[in-house]
Amino acid sequence: AKSITDLAKRVDKTWEGGIILKNSLFPTKLLLTEGEREVVEQLLKDENDKPHLKITQRLRLDETKLEDVSKRINSSPSHAIFLALAAPSGAVPVPEGAEVQSRPLKNLVSYLKQKEAAGVISLHNRDTEQTGVLYAFPPCNFSMELLRRVSPDLTDEGSKDDYLVVAVVRGGPSSSTAPTATSDP
Repeated sequence: AKSITDLAKRVDKTWEGGIILKNSLFPTKLLLTEGEREVVEQLLKDENDKPHLKITQRLRLDETKLEDVSKRINSSPSHAIFLALAAPSGAVPVPEGAEVQSRPLKNLVSYLKQKEAAGVISLHNRDTEQTGVLYAFPPCNFSMELLRRVSPDLTDEGSKDDYLVVAVVRGGPSSSTAPTATSDP
């Protein structure tokens, strides 16, 4: 694939939902470019099993922070990398009772670009105690590199589209009683 549009045609939609920031819900579809599909089923939903993910923190796009994210992706027992594109506004119902308005994804992309930051979402599945972290990167060198892992020919001219690159890194169970590999005497 040479462009984001090409890449989008070659990968499957694996999730559709809303990324929420403050009072806005951005209907988003995630296309899996690398990693494990299970991450979607296990982690990409809120406590009511709805496909709503709330950005709670921002990560500055500076070199050391990005290196840290790279290390996490590479050392994690499982991860997934997605191309995130706008979903039709009717596709994602706004959460009931929440003062949230549906807005186009490009508004979120330009916000993150302007802040030079990635959105960070903590993920937790209460049934399985699986945890993880989702990073939503605006178009930048780092997010291009993540896509080039699967599509080395991707050109930067294709990066003007409104998209995010989402990396989900799965942690272990959140309970501290889980046995660890280092507990051998």
